[in-house]
Amino acid sequence: MGLTVLILVDQLNVGGTETHVLSLAKHLVKVGLRVIIGTRGGPLLDLFQAAGLEIAYLPFRSDDPLSDEYLELLNKTRELVINEQVDIIHAHFIAGLKIAVQISQELLIPAVATIHGLFYSPRQLRGLIERCPYVIAVSEPVVEWLNKKVDYPLSRIVMIPNGIETDVYTPVVSENTFREELGLRDDEKLILLVSRLEWTKTRVVEVAINAAVELAKDYNLKLAIIGGGANSSLIHAAASLANRVTQQNLVTIFGWRLNTVECYQAADVVIGTARVALEAMSCKRPIIAAGNASYFGILKPDNLGAAWQVYFGDHKWYQPVTVSQLVDDLKILLDNPNSAERIAAQNRKWVVENFTITKIAEKTKEFYQVVLEMGQMAVDAQIPISSGETKTAIEKQTKVVPKKSSSALLLAEKPLVSVAIPAYNTGKFLKDCLDSVAKQTYRPLEIILVNDGSTDNTEEVALAWWEQLENKDNLSFIYQKQVKNTGYAGAQSTAYHLASGDYIANQDSDDLSHPRRIETELFFLLANPNYSLVGCNFNSFKDSLDNQFRSYLLKYGYEQIINTYHDGGHCICFGTLLFNRQVYDRIGGLTNFLKGAEDYEWITRAINQNFYVDNLKQVLYYYRSHEGQISRLNRELRRKLETAGRTSYVIRSEGD
Repeated sequence: MGLTVLILVDQLNVGGTETHVLSLAKHLVKVGLRVIIGTRGGPLLDLFQAAGLEIAYLPFRSDDPLSDEYLELLNKTRELVINEQVDIIHAHFIAGLKIAVQISQELLIPAVATIHGLFYSPRQLRGLIERCPYVIAVSEPVVEWLNKKVDYPLSRIVMIPNGIETDVYTPVVSENTFREELGLRDDEKLILLVSRLEWTKTRVVEVAINAAVELAKDYNLKLAIIGGGANSSLIHAAASLANRVTQQNLVTIFGWRLNTVECYQAADVVIGTARVALEAMSCKRPIIAAGNASYFGILKPDNLGAAWQVYFGDHKWYQPVTVSQLVDDLKILLDNPNSAERIAAQNRKWVVENFTITKIAEKTKEFYQVVLEMGQMAVDAQIPISSGETKTAIEKQTKVVPKKSSSALLLAEKPLVSVAIPAYNTGKFLKDCLDSVAKQTYRPLEIILVNDGSTDNTEEVALAWWEQLENKDNLSFIYQKQVKNTGYAGAQSTAYHLASGDYIANQDSDDLSHPRRIETELFFLLANPNYSLVGCNFNSFKDSLDNQFRSYLLKYGYEQIINTYHDGGHCICFGTLLFNRQVYDRIGGLTNFLKGAEDYEWITRAINQNFYVDNLKQVLYYYRSHEGQISRLNRELRRKLETAGRTSYVIRSEGD
């Protein structure tokens, strides 16, 4: 059974992003994926349906859904994901991304996003994509912006450009009626500009209109503008003024058109940026690149690499757009049609070699598979200047191997470790637990005890223990009493929230830690900075540590741990974990959605965010088996593993 991908596109408006999604979805189906488009519909809906794509209606009403709209979207999307057994969610706009990352955390299904430009709020975007294992950037400037402005790790950005249906955007003219629609004579030249009529792209359109007025003095030409947007009225006014000044129908504005291929094919010169530039080159038309960020100029084989570096002027500064520069470039192309055609033919070859949608679909499929398999990826944003195969955007990183270091200097800085202890009706075991923490050889320690609405003597034991403790050097104690029982996930998360340490250690209130547990685990993390979490081996006991028995739950080594979770297994004892605070800062606390499997879900979420984890083979933790807690290693553990098999979409492979 192939992968099932839910692609979220808020509205199917006419635009580059929506056109890319349409092309990509069609070809993902061709390479064996099941694709569902989650959307509220729009002008392009008929094209999506005509392509045979599955459409699922989702009630997107705004760019930033809140309150009732958010809850309605969340419920309907969750139902869709469960019913259709979706493996991965791919969002292309902020509204869909908000829903995707929440569903991802609830159901352990990875959510990824394609970032199409630099027009997002960095703070808002960071808060969303930090919950994605990886994101796709459509250009090199977007990669740089995500890394430097959004502060998103470069190792989690994959550059996959927009794909072009080069068998559709062809130089072949078949029953083209666009010139006839414009009323052009055979000797008249057609300049075509395709663009949104908003943002700073409006400046490009205004410059093009003024350039057409200037050129109309010496050339028989027309300017056709395809596009719409917030500044349409301004552009219409500028076009009317140009037509009055020249006393002819020089500029025609068409608004959005569903079929731009015949427009490209009819043009003598195209002005555009980003996807428009790629489409025009695929149609073998001479192209002048000018976009949201800057003006680039005539595209030709010897500058395509530089043009790609700024995404044809749409994503990065190159030079200012001026009427005089555009007039000069248009004259070059209009005065040298044969040379312009030769350049256009070479440009098409470059597009076919690097941006054909079939290749992009294969790369995207590979991206999905690696995300699901939790492989490591690195950015390769290189596009050949003229010819040759595009380098893959997905490459395996160097394997991370734990270091073996004996340097005592690693512990010299003495980072604060917070010990998070949730407690519910464990008063008869609590003093032994707290004593084992106080006897740790490592300092400084911050002990945080969250009494989760206990009805026994938990509070009395906790407060008396601290009052009577003799050695409190470099030791602090925080006691938090919950008004009512919130459950294990709530109490554990509260303890994390109260923690102020650079590292946080888990500790169950009825279990015991070896005196050297925290020192040993912390030493491992300091010696191996690529790792963020570490657990340890443990023995179980009943009434006394003299009666211990071994556990066979654990696996050792990152690869074995990943493979175990991949297969729906569980191989880390949650109470033994020590982790870098950055883990909590990024993924938050435990979920309340998977009762009995909260620890499994949290560990899986950490793995999903590319945090490395390992287990130490030393027995440094002692698990107390008693009535009321048998389920944690017996009945409840089996239920966890069964739940894991149903919900662990994050790290399963295509064939699972």
